[in-house]
Amino acid sequence: MTKTKKTNQTKIGRLHTRSVPSRILGWSLFWVSVVVIVLNWIEEFSDLNALPGGHSVFYLIGGAVGAAVGAWRAGVFDAKS
Repeated sequence: MTKTKKTNQTKIGRLHTRSVPSRILGWSLFWVSVVVIVLNWIEEFSDLNALPGGHSVFYLIGGAVGAAVGAWRAGVFDAKS
């Protein structure tokens, strides 16, 4: 027979929560970055000139970094348990 020891621990559903303005800014930055990546990709294979300077690898790098920062600010990478 084993006795179980009960401990008083508070279980928190989320360890990290972001404020509403932070999440709005994060999701906005994420989606703008995705649009820049898609426009840059379209410009590579067509005559569309939507971005200043045309197709550039810097738009791809900037869009990827912006999407990662936006997702981080939105709380996508926060712990859930």
